[in-house]
Amino acid sequence: MLRIKKIEFIILSTFLQSFSFLAIKYASMYESYSFILLGVAFSFIVSRAYIWQIILKYNELSRVYPFNSLVQVLILIYAVMFFNENISFQHVFGLCMMIYGLYLIGKQE
Repeated sequence: MLRIKKIEFIILSTFLQSFSFLAIKYASMYESYSFILLGVAFSFIVSRAYIWQIILKYNELSRVYPFNSLVQVLILIYAVMFFNENISFQHVFGLCMMIYGLYLIGKQE
């Protein structure tokens, strides 16, 4: 079984990265608040970088880096929930392939 230490930090890192993308999207939509939103996005990115260092201290990069693809799942959810974007079968299929890849990496060798 895949043994990853500090899994809560990986989850937090994933959410921080997705929040930074969300803030950047809103910054592009609301020009009057763009500096504030870009500052928020930057703070999310800096926080994620710090947490990523903690993750790498306790885990192998080859084991934890694939979890970054989970950000794509969150971005798809945000796109539908907040921006009313349409998703296609290709989007869902691609995300399923990423998640299946994570499963394969996590399988016991």
